[in-house]
Amino acid sequence: MGKEWVGVAVAALLVAVLASSPVHAHEQQTLTIILNDGGAVVGNISDPAFVQGNAVWFKMHDTTENATMQIGIDLDGDGFLNVTEDYISSTLVESCELDENGSLVDETCEVSALYAFPTNATVGTYQYWVMRDVNNVTTNWTYEIQLFEDIHDDGGPSPGDCFGAGCDDDLLDTSGDEDVVEDGLSRDDVVKLTAVIAGVAIVFLTLSILGERNVEHKPKPKRFEEE
Repeated sequence: MGKEWVGVAVAALLVAVLASSPVHAHEQQTLTIILNDGGAVVGNISDPAFVQGNAVWFKMHDTTENATMQIGIDLDGDGFLNVTEDYISSTLVESCELDENGSLVDETCEVSALYAFPTNATVGTYQYWVMRDVNNVTTNWTYEIQLFEDIHDDGGPSPGDCFGAGCDDDLLDTSGDEDVVEDGLSRDDVVKLTAVIAGVAIVFLTLSILGERNVEHKPKPKRFEEE
């Protein structure tokens, strides 16, 4: 009977593994912010889909001659920009000069900046500045980013989607989501359903094995020889 119990134990362990709900790590989503001669197109960010681990991508589109921009995000919430405590981008321009091979003439030239919030970033409101300079005349715009808690919800944009200004509508199409199967069931639902069915089967298998063992050990009636 030892072998049968080993088989049951292994099967039960397999069901336990299948029944456990897998934890999906949040995949980074990127919010696009367009910068022009009037500041940031998106402005204040209050989309609940913008959560811990997401990123903001700033793209310079100010075609004013000699215009440059910098982005500063107040990460420590003290109302000031500090190089060591906060995020300050490099100087951005509208376009960079390329040589005949398509390489940057100035390797430090940048037209965009990206900042990704850590997955454990403090939830709340962050100020960010767009600092524009044209021939030594500086203009500052101040905006807010509302960072929400990442609760690993399946709602909102699909993982990896871009949302905000400059994103195409077709990028938000979730028809190709690999986590959705037929009849509206997710892969997690299918796994859990399979685990339940397997669990029921194991119960019947166990009862069947125990029944067979009882039959095998049932004492046989004695036969008496005629004298």
